[in-house]
Amino acid sequence: MEHQIAELSPRKVPQQQRAQFTVDCILGAAESIIIKSGYDAATTNHIAEVAGVSIGSLYQYFSSKEAIAAALVENAVSKATEVLRECILANMGKPLPEAIRTIIAVILETRREHNFIFMLLPRQVPKLGRLSRSVTTEKFLYNTVRTFYHQHRDEIMVEDLEIAMFVAQHLVVGSIDAYLEDNTILITDEQLVDHIADAVVKYLTK
Repeated sequence: MEHQIAELSPRKVPQQQRAQFTVDCILGAAESIIIKSGYDAATTNHIAEVAGVSIGSLYQYFSSKEAIAAALVENAVSKATEVLRECILANMGKPLPEAIRTIIAVILETRREHNFIFMLLPRQVPKLGRLSRSVTTEKFLYNTVRTFYHQHRDEIMVEDLEIAMFVAQHLVVGSIDAYLEDNTILITDEQLVDHIADAVVKYLTK
């Protein structure tokens, strides 16, 4: 597994602003092509052409289109993590029901914004499956989430916080991902957030 993930790592990390701009153009072009035409259409030549860079410049940073796809996943996780960390910290001292509802609403926003990267792209690129399971917002936010749970320890009745975190995480993310995939469900964002928040609070405080 580590070998496969290493194969997907960037060849070169951009150090200067111009280099970062080149990488951003490559990633933006790749995402645009994959969303519009599918992963198979995103050849390295096509990505370089749309990005406005030479194929040589592309290969300076990425060994393959799989490596570019992996970078898209890592970027999306990084962006979502920062948004969620700020939200959790901002709601640390608020009453548990209010804080939980606000955090769940932000999770819904970030999962929707990065839905293609989090859910659809790994299905098109088998190698990304393992990467997507090892590079997640939940893992990056572990310490922040645990601090939040300790902050509300008097309200949380589940004895084992690790179990509480695991169950609540999968209840929230699983429900949101199912909601985003099912276009036929007759429920609003607000209703979904209310129901998930109610379920999580009842579980934690039972």
